[in-house]
Amino acid sequence: MSLIQRIDALLPQTQCGKCGHPGCKPYAQGIAEGEPINKCPPGGDETISALAELLKVPVLELDISRGSAPPQVAYIREAECIGCTKCIQACPIDAIVGAAKLMHTVIIDECTGCDLCVAPCPVDCIEMHPLPLGTLPVVGGLAFSLEEQRARAAKRDHARQRFERRNQRLQREEQQKQAEREARVKRAAQPEVVATDPVQAALERVRAQKAATVDAALKKAKIDVAMSRAQLHKSLKAFGHPPTFEQQTQLIVLQQQFEAAELALAKLESSATPAPTVPAPAKDADLKRAKIQLAMRRAELKKAQSAEAAPEQIAALEQALRDAEQALHAAEATSDQPLPDLVRVEKRPIDSQLRQLKTELAYARADLNKLERRAGTPTEMLDKARARLQDAERQVQDHVAP
Repeated sequence: MSLIQRIDALLPQTQCGKCGHPGCKPYAQGIAEGEPINKCPPGGDETISALAELLKVPVLELDISRGSAPPQVAYIREAECIGCTKCIQACPIDAIVGAAKLMHTVIIDECTGCDLCVAPCPVDCIEMHPLPLGTLPVVGGLAFSLEEQRARAAKRDHARQRFERRNQRLQREEQQKQAEREARVKRAAQPEVVATDPVQAALERVRAQKAATVDAALKKAKIDVAMSRAQLHKSLKAFGHPPTFEQQTQLIVLQQQFEAAELALAKLESSATPAPTVPAPAKDADLKRAKIQLAMRRAELKKAQSAEAAPEQIAALEQALRDAEQALHAAEATSDQPLPDLVRVEKRPIDSQLRQLKTELAYARADLNKLERRAGTPTEMLDKARARLQDAERQVQDHVAP
């Protein structure tokens, strides 16, 4: 092995970046070029001693300015996970499994404790749990027997292989996407023309170029429509209920932009259609505006009722809601779109007390699991946590029981 490979074999392979490099191998290359050997918090004193022995240099104290990295493993509070996949993208060794909008979980035996998945989580449902000495994966700092050292070296090799395989997979996926993009560009720029007559061939090339131009314009128009629609929906969700005057003005502007983008797309599609076709039901701008106004009036009334506003204000908001409903019905009647098929669904009322009891039950179960996974937890704390969980389960059962 080269010197860089031998240095890399001694590093903990957490790929955490605390050394200032994007991974363990770049840091190994830096050490081979003269960087200090004390910049790896996960490796600790054990890695520093091994590197000093390999390179025949003095042993240095760990650079504490780079933080600490105790033996740890990531844990996802699965009940709070929203399935955004940001932690999956951040994990350098593919130790997190899950899918979009579904629950994620950590493969404990594969996790190296790099904590790179904690920061990207938008709901802060990932926490790092310390590991007992008997289950240390790849990090060091203590004296181990020969058998333990071999096991830890094998664990480091395994983590390195997972990291390299992940990088190879990402590279293959990027190459495939790039090849697909180049193929699309090539097909659009160089259309296949089959003609023996030079004049006919020139005409075919002109038609192909016009078709490619129209296709590009259509794609751009569709992208503009999608972006304006997304911006409008995002603003509707982000603004308060009811929105302020400035926010209402912005909503009107976004709605106008969306309508203009749709109109431009419709014109391009009509001009690109070679034969007359039956037009699809037009999206009426007045109908959309009426729906937005109805949603705003409904939100205003709900907020006033929650705040226990004055009866006069609630009555005025109720009248505004009825007016918005009538305006929506009138817009639906004049619109080309078919009337909605309404189905009444009876919803069960929300039991706020049951929700509170179930929340307490979830917290009690999570706290007990956390204490049981932690090494050296006092028996008194475990007993107290178990009693809390039993009491929470009993309260939920008593509330649900007829």
